[in-house]
Amino acid sequence: MKRLLLATSALIVAGSAQGADLGARPYTKAPVAAVVPFSWTGCYIGGHVGGGASRTGFTDTGIGTAALIVPAMTIGNVPGDRIGVNGDVGVVGGVQVGCDYQFASNWVLGIAGDFTATDLHGMANDPFFPGFTGAPATLSSRTDWVASVTGRIGYAWDRFLVYGKGGVGFAHDRYSLDNFTLMGGFLCPGAGFFVFVPCNSSASTDRVGWVAGAGVEWAFAPNWSALIEYTHYGFDSKRVGFAHPVAPSSSLIDIRQDIDIVKVGINYRFGGSAVIAKY
Repeated sequence: MKRLLLATSALIVAGSAQGADLGARPYTKAPVAAVVPFSWTGCYIGGHVGGGASRTGFTDTGIGTAALIVPAMTIGNVPGDRIGVNGDVGVVGGVQVGCDYQFASNWVLGIAGDFTATDLHGMANDPFFPGFTGAPATLSSRTDWVASVTGRIGYAWDRFLVYGKGGVGFAHDRYSLDNFTLMGGFLCPGAGFFVFVPCNSSASTDRVGWVAGAGVEWAFAPNWSALIEYTHYGFDSKRVGFAHPVAPSSSLIDIRQDIDIVKVGINYRFGGSAVIAKY
């Protein structure tokens, strides 16, 4: 019995000594989370609002489709006379959709399409020819909507992106000529001999042109970004026919238009959220 007690005591003493030799257990830090820089790669959909201005130029071609009387004065002006219509600033709003691809660390390529309803309109008096009974003859334009399909290239600093864009633009316009005494080479209709009433005519057309712009976009949340953008729409000259209210004729007018829009928008991004990694 004494031998058993002596052996047990020896084992306890030896174990305590060995534990003292090992020392305290070392402290280990918890894994640290690292945030990978934001990626702009992915697709998005969003909306925008803003303001715009339109500048439209009407040029009398001197051509009427049936100008048998005074064929060189289709709306009363000398051929080549140009009348500018500067539209008031109007409100715009619409939607956009697109996709981006980030490459070479900081560069971003993308393609996008947008549709914008507008309230851009303006009116000008004809400075070359008086209207009916001396009152001004007027020309007016109104843009119902614009749209574009563009490519863009930008440079990103993590969640900030600066970009330029360019592509094809579209618009739907309505025009009117009011209080003219001559149209398409014909005098305007009257209630009796030498008693005339003014010519009023309207036309509408779709336009195709070019688009260029620039903007800044900020990814303020993993799947959300906000932007501010300037866009210029250039629509070259297009010949539009304005029908005489009674006579079988029309005035052919060359119309050129430029539109500038500044907008702010927000996008929901299906990609582009930050990735969390551990090491």
